[in-house]
Amino acid sequence: MSLLQISISASVFILAVIFLRSLLIHKLPKITFMFLWGVALIQLLVPVSIQSQFSIFTAAEHLRGMFPVPKLIPTPESSTFVNGTTVIMPPITEHLTARIVPLKTALQISPIVWVWLVGFTLCALFFIIPHLRYRKIYKMAVPIRNDFIRKWQHSNLLWRDVQIRQLDNISTPLTYGIFQPVVLLPKNLDYDDEKQLALILTHEFTHIKRFDTLKKWILATSVCVHWFNPFVWVMYILANRDIELFCDETVIRKFGENTKPTYARALVRLEEKKIGLSPMISSFSKNSTEERIISIMKTKKITITTMLLAIGLVASVVIIFATSASDKTEVAKGVNNPIAEPNAERVPALYQGAITTDIVPALSQGATITDLMPHDLTFNKKYDVPKLIDSLMASKYRAVYMDNEIYLRVMMDNTIQISKDNGAVWKKYGTDQIDAKDFAKWLLINDRNPGYSMEEVQNRLANGAEVKHLVFENAKEMYFIIDRNGVQIELIQPEEISSVLIDGQRMMITSALSAQMLKSFYDLLVSNNILSETHAKQDYSERIKYLEENLPNFIVTK
Repeated sequence: MSLLQISISASVFILAVIFLRSLLIHKLPKITFMFLWGVALIQLLVPVSIQSQFSIFTAAEHLRGMFPVPKLIPTPESSTFVNGTTVIMPPITEHLTARIVPLKTALQISPIVWVWLVGFTLCALFFIIPHLRYRKIYKMAVPIRNDFIRKWQHSNLLWRDVQIRQLDNISTPLTYGIFQPVVLLPKNLDYDDEKQLALILTHEFTHIKRFDTLKKWILATSVCVHWFNPFVWVMYILANRDIELFCDETVIRKFGENTKPTYARALVRLEEKKIGLSPMISSFSKNSTEERIISIMKTKKITITTMLLAIGLVASVVIIFATSASDKTEVAKGVNNPIAEPNAERVPALYQGAITTDIVPALSQGATITDLMPHDLTFNKKYDVPKLIDSLMASKYRAVYMDNEIYLRVMMDNTIQISKDNGAVWKKYGTDQIDAKDFAKWLLINDRNPGYSMEEVQNRLANGAEVKHLVFENAKEMYFIIDRNGVQIELIQPEEISSVLIDGQRMMITSALSAQMLKSFYDLLVSNNILSETHAKQDYSERIKYLEENLPNFIVTK
């Protein structure tokens, strides 16, 4: 997924949390919303998505599938005619060939990336500069000599050494530092009010125990990365408020409900003295004092019913809004033929001769073929790729495939891994096992233009090649013929697309492939440690030269 896709996906979850927060902030334990904000941070900062059939995005995919947008491809008038058993028709590649992108653009940084970098830098400075400025002030703090504070700290030891100091330049208590935390108390605080002191110190020590300062840094990081997304800024503000609300709730539960009025009054008095502070510290007093006071007064004992409701709500929201659309790998009980199956005696289970229009009726009914035909680059007298194949077989992969939609690799144990975000994240896919003889018959009827020669495919199937079947949510299907010779992919799709495949036997490309896509394929080989960058550049240059000379439809924009 791209950064924009990650941001949009997370925004849906953030909106759901904001809605729930507005309804239930004073009714559920505050840890509920802290957990939900944590999930949002994972979505924003970790480029890994979990798929679920209950996701809102899965439902969106279903709705989109119910209302498909037809794609019209203009074609010239057909001049198809049958000459014996051969079908001749005009190519229509000019209507299907993808736009060629100059190769040099791949080496340039997009203006959008520059804009993001500038925004990221400015946003980072927005958080870092005030923090560094206030850290200089904090260093002026002096140790506090107070018997109650000394005794309280001795009875509330933490595994980290915590300093409690006093500072003239602040008006409210605050905590800063992650691994060497410091609690700063204002000089004008009423140090004779031991009950108020206990409440304040408990609040600040709760921040320290929960690493709330670190949480604020992580929240700030998410804002810097997704500075263009207003929902992330809203999340930053609300999550910081909830950190304080969660702390307040903990203090009330520790001291009892009788302390609510005292705690609320202390909060109001400190809020009146508040000054602007760095966003990277945990202070006793924050914005939205009214919300905090209401929350303090409405804090109640957590019951089993409330806890179960919170757990169920969190699980539901995460499954529905924080997961991505599922890729359906449905188990096929059989292979459905789109064309009526001819009599068994006229369709041999294995190849026994030339294909005729009687066996493949679709051709005699005016079907067309295009220049998007697989082109074998391996066993060609003028150009050979044995070194490339050797490099692949020396890696942990048996085959690497790429088209306009996915990156695919077949592991040595014949498992299938697919990436839909240009190789950033790979997901293992389950496949169905297909009987080789049944697939041979199906292939003979349905695939007029197989990637390899029909005779060779049939020979491989007759010799016990393994056949795997994979179905995607967009009705695209793949069949994998796997044996000791390598991996062949038979691609069944609504429309033709450009693709590249290299396996343990040969390299195949479609003649309408662009130079840009071929370079992306070599980048894929480099990222999977199949080729070195030097080898990839050399092989790419030689292949481009060969394709320009031998494939008239392969055009490289200068």
